[in-house]
Amino acid sequence: MLIGRRAIVTGASRGIGLALSQKLAQLGCSITMIARNEDLLYENMNHLDKSHDQKHRYVSFDLMDFAREKPLEADGCDLLKENLQEATYLVNCAGVATYSLLAKTPNDVIANVIGLNLIAPTVLSKMALAPMMKLSRKTKVVPSILNISSMLSTTGLTVPGTSAYAASKAGLLGLTESLAAELNGKVRVNAALPLLVRETDMGKGASADMPTVPLETVTEACAKILMDEKLNGKFVPVDGSGFRCLN
Repeated sequence: MLIGRRAIVTGASRGIGLALSQKLAQLGCSITMIARNEDLLYENMNHLDKSHDQKHRYVSFDLMDFAREKPLEADGCDLLKENLQEATYLVNCAGVATYSLLAKTPNDVIANVIGLNLIAPTVLSKMALAPMMKLSRKTKVVPSILNISSMLSTTGLTVPGTSAYAASKAGLLGLTESLAAELNGKVRVNAALPLLVRETDMGKGASADMPTVPLETVTEACAKILMDEKLNGKFVPVDGSGFRCLN
């Protein structure tokens, strides 16, 4: 159980982010849900499990602001930083996919994919480091950052039309391994690599022959990564073949 801990989950208005928020709340976590759509956040927050007297919150924030010139001056950033002060877990889940050949993908679309999928998690992880390391010094709890990557990033599974997406998710693996080494166990950093999930907006656009994994399998794997304090700097594939690490 995760009673008394707070998880910051990005992309929490729908898809994996919402499902993982629900899963962690069931395990006793207080959740801070991050996404742009305030109406969805408010509605979803009010349906989270509160059986352990959790204090759930939401922050309506456009994570693409982190890829812009002055990200820390964006509306909502102060509230985001305030919530990070209490975070035991940060789950970088927000993302966007493209289904077009790279030669035909506009530059602004490529920039958006890299911005949301890679720059935002990098900046947000940096913002979380000081409060997480402070928590690590004060308690026996080791805080954890979980990056939601993809099986398209490294495993030989290639899908034409996903070059920008695959590049951004491969970048998350570099962030995961390097940051874990920098922090040397004071904060754990791991990555989950799910197949496409048909219950999500991204998965709905996938062709019928693309391999997929159930949403529940993804949330169970992510919760296990967050709770297993032996895991650090690891890439965990989520493909329905059992819990294991690629590195």
